[in-house]
Amino acid sequence: MNTPPHIVLVDDEEDLREPIAAYLTDNGLDVSEASGGPALDRVLAERSAQLVVLDVSMPDEDGFSIARRLRARPDPLGIIMLTARRDVDGRVEGLEIGADDYVMKPFEPRELLARIRSVLRRVGEQPPLAPEAPGPPATDYASEFWIPTGRGQICVPIEAIEWIEAAKDYALLHTADRAHMLRVTMAALEGSLAPADMIRVHRSAFVSPAAIVSISQVGRNITLVLKSGTSVRVGPQHADEVRRKLKR
Repeated sequence: MNTPPHIVLVDDEEDLREPIAAYLTDNGLDVSEASGGPALDRVLAERSAQLVVLDVSMPDEDGFSIARRLRARPDPLGIIMLTARRDVDGRVEGLEIGADDYVMKPFEPRELLARIRSVLRRVGEQPPLAPEAPGPPATDYASEFWIPTGRGQICVPIEAIEWIEAAKDYALLHTADRAHMLRVTMAALEGSLAPADMIRVHRSAFVSPAAIVSISQVGRNITLVLKSGTSVRVGPQHADEVRRKLKR
């Protein structure tokens, strides 16, 4: 019989931590709980873990600081950040530190379980480093993006991307089960995306038409619902173009 993966759930809010730990345990995971960095250190000193689920906002040591310490360890360890911060910069900071994924609060326990399983499938894999992928020629559109990670580079095909959230000099490429950070300017990103693959729906967002399952409109506000359940707002200046391209 296979030993269930050992994960550590780190959150100072006991009322949230305990029911989530119980749910994950009921779904086949070996879960330890920790109320913060010192408690996590004690758990990891006693036994190894495959993954840590880490809240960002904690009083003594925040999740970003803990994640930096975990990434300095020699053992491969998956990290998923839990955050209530809605800004892109906060999520990017976690990915830059070395988090494998993040989950926005509030969340459904089954979403967290799915993301844990996805990261666990990758933990311990050491793909060979791929050469730095050159940018696409000016006359061509990108069919894939190479994303540098702590375990080498991974390829993200355009068809796997549901939507792209861009800000300043980086972008988050959202697939059905996680987000990947790519260092790219908004102008370069727009120039590399084929209109048939990704349509601009906001000043800082692109969406794959194939990922859209429904469009809702309240007054002048339009929202696209994607296959993953994500909702993406359409900017007023892009509404007519989106309707035309989607013919809806």
